[in-house]
Amino acid sequence: MTTNRSSFPKIVFHVGGPAFHPVAEQAAAISRWLGDGYACSLYDGIDAFEALDDADLLVVMGLHWTGMLNGDGSMPPYRPMGEKHREAFERYVASGRPLLIHHGGIASYDDWPRFGDLLGFTWVWDVTQHSPIGDYRVRPRPTGHPLVAGVDEFPIHDELYYDIRITPGLTPTVHAVADYDGRELPMVMSAEGGRVAGAGRTVYLANGHDMRAFESPAMRRLWINAVQWLLDGC
Repeated sequence: MTTNRSSFPKIVFHVGGPAFHPVAEQAAAISRWLGDGYACSLYDGIDAFEALDDADLLVVMGLHWTGMLNGDGSMPPYRPMGEKHREAFERYVASGRPLLIHHGGIASYDDWPRFGDLLGFTWVWDVTQHSPIGDYRVRPRPTGHPLVAGVDEFPIHDELYYDIRITPGLTPTVHAVADYDGRELPMVMSAEGGRVAGAGRTVYLANGHDMRAFESPAMRRLWINAVQWLLDGC
């Protein structure tokens, strides 16, 4: 039987930003992992918020922040969210539709703190940190959650974020951790509700600085699990 592509879940990938986070290449890999059952589209920065009216899932990957204004020309120009983008994002979250947030996306649009509040997870400059890029191991916790189904402890070449701000009133569940400097750092988190009336599910996948991190087979399973769980809740 032929499936009408318009009936497939529409996934909007928010990409772009500095080259050290190759999120467009990562999003293309994720689209291949998901296969033909999804309609995946990539949008650079604020363009993603103009494509949300019929979106089933927003994936925030791109890093767009005010630090791009002070660069040496090696970074693309910063395009802040306008009022229409802010309203579209707030409307999307309040509709109960899900969010999948990846790595540096939590540092975007720092000139509008409401953005991080709506994500549920925020990089706070001068507070949030990351480890040196290197080899680490990610250990799933026995939460029994679909996010970590079929995922065993795995190695990854990455940087590890820590001291991330959680939106007040949001209580995330940590499904996987990595050890650094005597601490267990959350690498996979999920939550529901909070942030704004009507909000639905949100997932934060902290791993994925560059394509080397995506070489771990477990990353494929985590992404597929996350997309399926988020869309199952719609």
